Amino acid sequence: MNTIWQDRWQALEKQLQEMAARYGRSPNLEKADTLQALTESLLAFGQDQFSYFWEGFRSGQLLPAMMLPQDHVFRATLDQVAFDMAIIQRIASQRQQPEHQKTLAQADQLAQAALNVAVDSGLLPQCGVLTYFNKSANIRLIPYAPLALVGVPFSATTTAMDFLAIPHEVGHFVYHHAPGLSAALHARIPLYPNWINRWIEEIFADVYGTLVAGPVIGLSFQHILSDNAQETFVADDGIHPPDAIRPYTYSTVLRQLNCRNAADALDEAWQERLAERHQPTEFQPHNTTHTAALADAQMLLEQTAVDILTYLREKRQVNQPAPWSSDTDDLATLLEKFGSWLKKPLKVEWYGLTAVDQTIGVVRDGGKPKNLRPKGSTLTWRDWFKTQSRQNPDLPVPAQAWTPIFTSGHWPVKGPEGNSNGGL
Repeated sequence: MNTIWQDRWQALEKQLQEMAARYGRSPNLEKADTLQALTESLLAFGQDQFSYFWEGFRSGQLLPAMMLPQDHVFRATLDQVAFDMAIIQRIASQRQQPEHQKTLAQADQLAQAALNVAVDSGLLPQCGVLTYFNKSANIRLIPYAPLALVGVPFSATTTAMDFLAIPHEVGHFVYHHAPGLSAALHARIPLYPNWINRWIEEIFADVYGTLVAGPVIGLSFQHILSDNAQETFVADDGIHPPDAIRPYTYSTVLRQLNCRNAADALDEAWQERLAERHQPTEFQPHNTTHTAALADAQMLLEQTAVDILTYLREKRQVNQPAPWSSDTDDLATLLEKFGSWLKKPLKVEWYGLTAVDQTIGVVRDGGKPKNLRPKGSTLTWRDWFKTQSRQNPDLPVPAQAWTPIFTSGHWPVKGPEGNSNGGL
């Protein structure tokens, strides 16, 4: 085996150790405890992940995969670790800049408030958040810590609307971390057409965002989608519903939440946008050569959104305690009122991470750690599987078994319009 991968991992390992030590010596760095615990957990996860594949391939226990050569597994694993290192460094750097601190503190509170809608209902164990400036809104879904890493646009310093992707991004975190949630949602929708199954995570994030923020998020997403080129406006990328019909998720959910005035006004506004785009009627489902009717997709999209909302409210008791905006048919005032709402203090306590011996947990100032786990643990079957493999070194592991260990839940970057190129 090519030992250059060991050399490269050791370089990352050394830098992670130095990063953790530096954050531990920086009492004046905002969120230093969280950054140290996060870095230590990334280090522990990276060590365990790299050693599992290095030893497994070297011994022959991990059987080869035609589509995933060993070098690719090592390259992708190191790239993912390095990607998270860069984000942690960016978070630390930005929080040392006085001009960024107020906006990031506000983004932290908004993200925590969005997260707590799931936590307070018991859908999700207590989790924390860290936000950072990015070229566009996104979330980095990490497998080794109960922490949502949410990117917000740099323009959020002056533009209130640019905070409004936060509830959607938090929705991705909830989808991946709430025990049993994604399986329950997929069990409730039809298997065919298969594109609705591929869209379900994005539909969930849109539904969850509406539940958290109310009508103003529907208006925000119309702005996000309406500036896309015509080619992408009717495209099915295999993850997101086509832009042309996606806003109907928001208006459909708003009607279910008794925000009928805003829902009708949003639909009317979107009809005007569609007229400007020559009223598209068809789209091409991902990886197919045929077309499908947007009207049929819209109907199924709306049914799925209602079903997700019903499940959240009736089966999981997820409530809408304090939406960020209220019902109105005057869309011109929605953003103005949201800006005024932002100026009021949010009654939400931010949670970060703390390290306790060889564990990490979620903690607020003066509180006891919650949601404890060993450093580097994913708290999923993947931890158990790696342990069993190591205890039974003569038992061959086929690629179908080790591939989900390698991808670690896909370890992706999510954004409202995609930008997932940072994932495996």
